[in-house]
Amino acid sequence: MKKIAFFCYDQQMGGIQKSLINLLDNLDYQKYEVDLYLFDNKNPFFVNVINKHVNVIYLKMGIYHKALNCLPFNLINKIFKLKVLDKEYDCAIDFDSYQALTAMGTLQVKAKKRVMWIHNDVYLKYHSEFKYRIYHISMKKKYQYFDTFVGVSDGVIGPFKALNGSNNPQYMVIPNYIDTKEIEAKSKLKTDIKVNKKTYNLVTVGRLTYQKGFDILINEFKKLLDKSEDKLYHLYFIGDGEERKPLENLVNKLKLSDYVTFLGRLTNPYNVMSKMDGFVLTSRYEGQGMVILEAKALGLDIFITNHLTQYVSDVKGYEDIKEGILKAKKHPHQFNYLKDYNNKIMKDIDRLFTDEEE
Repeated sequence: MKKIAFFCYDQQMGGIQKSLINLLDNLDYQKYEVDLYLFDNKNPFFVNVINKHVNVIYLKMGIYHKALNCLPFNLINKIFKLKVLDKEYDCAIDFDSYQALTAMGTLQVKAKKRVMWIHNDVYLKYHSEFKYRIYHISMKKKYQYFDTFVGVSDGVIGPFKALNGSNNPQYMVIPNYIDTKEIEAKSKLKTDIKVNKKTYNLVTVGRLTYQKGFDILINEFKKLLDKSEDKLYHLYFIGDGEERKPLENLVNKLKLSDYVTFLGRLTNPYNVMSKMDGFVLTSRYEGQGMVILEAKALGLDIFITNHLTQYVSDVKGYEDIKEGILKAKKHPHQFNYLKDYNNKIMKDIDRLFTDEEE
């Protein structure tokens, strides 16, 4: 039986955490023994749904503080020693990749192979976010110690190679597993949120941050309404974040309060998404954009900008999403279980863990 160690900073609500939960829930535990190392147990949104076969271990950080991430990685990795289990793993995985601690844990356990998961377009992130640029400069030394890098899309792994080329590691693309059975079950649960069935209802989902480009979406939605004769459109936001107030101010400034609704963070977004007609996303950059595939599973019309197609396969992009939406018609949803997509992912995971050739 192969021994696998995953390192993730926490299990709060987020795309990385959800991706890990889906992966852990679909591993073959007759083939793999899995330990999951976590560091922060505050607001553990997903911790109660971690697969029962997974051994969860919380590592104490002691006097370690995130501010130390500004120090060179080699220095903090030498100074701080984590109390990991005294066992050898066939594969140790830094599934977070943004945190110094998860990299330190992955490198400090005994392991035959060390893997880092890449979830975002780090090249665009580096050039658009000053905070990440500082972090990258101090942390870039960590990449030289890993054997394999797994990107969640072609649009992620290419920029990562360009920015962080290291000592001839292996590069793989393994998209995020989409738990369609969970989506289907949760989409059927009741919700008090109602929508106007005469309106073409659009939904977008994600953290309200600069990366997600929701300011771009609101401005495009304004142009859509201006071009529409009947203005029978409504845009719903599911999610929360530091940009919520500025986005609400933008909605008010553009006099869109009758056409835009912020629903906040929902524990079950799927029963609300299933009421919608279309899903829309105008992110400045992504990793993969799991929610696009979740919307595809629910049978929604999907409207994403052309540059996002590099992060998710088999989804049409639009040069001008307004034109696509204006041509769209309401129709019954047909659920898509994404079987071929998910089956290939699990085959690639087995290949990664067993070092088998494709």
